Order: sequence, then structure tokens, then C-alpha cells
Amino acid sequence: MKKKSKISKILLRVPNWIGDAVMSLPALDELSALYEGASITVLAKPWTAPVFVNNPNVASIIEYDSNGVHKGLLGRIALARELRKIGFDMAVLFQNAFDAAFISFLAGIPRRIGFARDLRSPLLTYAIEISKDIKKKHQGFYYSNIVEHMAARLGICGISTEGSTSQLKPSIRISSKELEAGRLILKGYGLKDDDIIIGVAPGASFGSAKMYPVESFTKALTELAKELGARVVILGGPGDALLARELYTALVLSLDAKPINLVGVTSLREFMAITSTLKLFLTNDSGPMHVSAALGTPTVAIFGSTSPALTSPLGNRTALIYKGLSCSPCFKRECPLGHLNCLKNLPPSEVVEASLELYSEVSR
Repeated sequence: MKKKSKISKILLRVPNWIGDAVMSLPALDELSALYEGASITVLAKPWTAPVFVNNPNVASIIEYDSNGVHKGLLGRIALARELRKIGFDMAVLFQNAFDAAFISFLAGIPRRIGFARDLRSPLLTYAIEISKDIKKKHQGFYYSNIVEHMAARLGICGISTEGSTSQLKPSIRISSKELEAGRLILKGYGLKDDDIIIGVAPGASFGSAKMYPVESFTKALTELAKELGARVVILGGPGDALLARELYTALVLSLDAKPINLVGVTSLREFMAITSTLKLFLTNDSGPMHVSAALGTPTVAIFGSTSPALTSPLGNRTALIYKGLSCSPCFKRECPLGHLNCLKNLPPSEVVEASLELYSEVSR
């Protein structure tokens, strides 16, 4: 692809959820290829900004702190002034909200592109209609569809949202310094470089309808640790603390070697560095799932209320476990029927089998 217009500075407003941010990475790559030589600045909430660190297609990152310095109307005006000073030629909005279009409009960015939704079309110079077809595809294609429309408008072929998810290849870069820092954290808990380490992220910020039961995770991890001679590390954010403590207590009683609970202890970049060293990572459909897959870590993803067709982890080292009952996917935060059978009826033996098969494949 070759650059077809005089665009030198692009502002890219990325999604607000970590998993969505990871799924938008292939579209970021496509945008960079479409406007070869242009400088891309990512505008991200503080908790998603780490996803874009060390990305070769990102020139800089601006944190949008809507709970702090950019809070309220005055905060947004202040942010718009910051952006105006930079002099962006174009704003591309992967994030869906009215707010994204409002800020880029206030910043005086002459070209503003995004999906026509949330009553923001009048603020966009190119409002893209959302087709029924794109809503049925993987979320990664949702972001790529924006770039596909931009390319078509320039008369350029090569970007397409047709085909399988194998063409969506998000990548998160970990520096050697970060990797060493992650290893030092593990060594601080008595783990060695040659230990087989299994990670588990028991939480899901969306809600309980995504969370595999603690007792089931415990059975699966106990069997895997025994089979592989592995140590178990529990990972996640501060919001997962209570759940992680429950899992830790259960695992202490069932494992020969104590598990290590790092939930709420690490930053997101430290979590990434540690996860990149794991031999297996067991997780619900969550931000950590998408991060792990993008790092190339063998990732076993358990789905309950959501659909693997829309948000499966992207990568060639993944295994999916999904019951697909008549009531799922319901896309609810809590089970509307009160039984959570989509997860409770998923036996730990299936998780173990899928994990061992994946471990065997990547170890060949």
C-alpha cells in the first residue's frame, strides 16, 4: 500500500477496554500501512495505554484521564486544546462513544472518521454506517472495517474484513528490560527460570456470567500441576482480589507446592512480561485472555455468557472451551436464569484435556 493523501499526523482514539484495545491492534497495523510514513498518536484511557507501549506503529501515546485532569466539560476542553496544538490532520475513532467525536471536533481536527453511532454523525466528516454483517463478525474485524472503508474511499484494495480470524494478528511487544523485571518478580517468590509455570486469571470485569467457578479452576489446575510438575501463579487486577484469595485458599489445600498470588501486585506491563514467560495460561473471556494470546503464550480460554465467534483470543496458540447451550450466548453480566450452567456444566476434565493438548502442540 502507498500513501495516497497528504496526511502526516493521525490521532487514533482506541477502545476503553483492555481486551478491545488488543483486538484493535490489527486495525492499527492496517492504518499504519495505509498511511505509510504518517505519525500515529494513540489517545487512550490510562488503563489501556500500556497495550500500545513499544508498538512500532505508534509514535506517541496521550492518556485521556477522564477521572482526573480531563474530567468534565472543562477537562475535555483542556484535552482538545492539547490536541489542537499538535495539529493533527486526521482523527480515526475506534472508540464508539459520542465523546470521542466531540473531543476531536473541539480539537479542530479537519478529518474525523468513525462509525455512525451514538448520535455523533454530525461531528464526523466521514461517518461509516455499521452493517448487519460486520456485527456478526469477530470484534477485530469491527475495527478493521473502519480502515477498510478508508482504503476504499482512497481507491486502494488490499484491506478486507472477509475471511477467517487467522488474518487478525495482534502483537504486544515486551522489551528485554521488562522481561527481566518480570522474571525477577517470579524469582522473588522462589520460582526459577526453568520451572514450568501455569498462569490463571480467574476474574472477568464484565461480570460473574463470564467466570468459571473457583472449584472447577481448582480441580483443573491441580490435575495440570500434577501432570506437568508445574507451579501455579494467579494473575489479575485489583478488582479480582477477593476471587483470587478464594482460589489461592483452595489451591493451597490441593497442590503440593503453594500457588503464588500476584493479583493486584503487578502493573499491566509487568503482568504482560510475566505472562509472556508462562507455559500455559488458563483464563475466562477477559482482557488478560486477549493479552496472553497476543503475547504468543499458550492460552486456554473458557467462554460462558459470551460468544467465541465474536471475541475469541487471536493467535495460533489458543484453545477454546465453550458449551454453547440453548441459552448461550446471552451476553449478560449475570446469569438471567440463575444457574450458570454454561460454566458449571463444563467439567474440569475438558479444561485439562484441552490444556495438555495445547501444551503438547507448542512443545514439539
